[in-house]
Amino acid sequence: MFQKIENFVLDCVFPTYCLGCGRFLKSEAKTHLCPDCRNKISVNSGLFCPICFKRIAAGNFNKCRHSAKASSLDFLGIAVSYENPLVRELIHKYKYGFAKEISQTLSEILIRYWEKTCPDDLKRYCLVAVPLHRQRFNWRGFNQSEELAKILSQRLSLPLNNNCLIRRKKTASQAEIKDFQERKNNLQNAFSLKNQGPLENKNIILLDDVFTSGATMEAAAAALKSGGAKRIIGLAIAK
Repeated sequence: MFQKIENFVLDCVFPTYCLGCGRFLKSEAKTHLCPDCRNKISVNSGLFCPICFKRIAAGNFNKCRHSAKASSLDFLGIAVSYENPLVRELIHKYKYGFAKEISQTLSEILIRYWEKTCPDDLKRYCLVAVPLHRQRFNWRGFNQSEELAKILSQRLSLPLNNNCLIRRKKTASQAEIKDFQERKNNLQNAFSLKNQGPLENKNIILLDDVFTSGATMEAAAAALKSGGAKRIIGLAIAK
């Protein structure tokens, strides 16, 4: 009863509208997309090569020959395309509109993707969110990747380890750098390990919001591999 009263008050004072079509959404739905707009987002299946982005069939752990030596990521998971205007709107408001509550909607997209892709031995993985530098965390008020990781940890019953990796170097925003080599240079030595021992022979799902050039996730994965991580799947909402 109290929850229904709370939802009613929230709907009156802070109404939520679909970011796609503007339709009113009840707060109890915990989403920013109506069912019709949600269905306009095509969700991928299967993993991808982190170098050539060739699709690998769901449940297949045969690495593409490109990624065998050229990447610290073993596989890449991309839920949807960033070209979808609804996806762009959601992510932009989440990151730059400080709309922390959108993590619920974005995590649902990630879960839909894993339901189509989920390998049989997923339970042997732990989640690690790409960390933010302290100054950027203070500016935004939350780590967008960590908020998603918390929800996925609960929904998929996966352990969450956000104490192993730190961002020790404040870097320029990757979105402002167009050249790939400059992006790599920008992130050189940006990540380091806080607690190394627990990573030995661990399988990790490394979570970030967007995969653009891959420089951020690659640098974070390299730090995890230096601590003994066995297999790393880089997971992002969109590319």
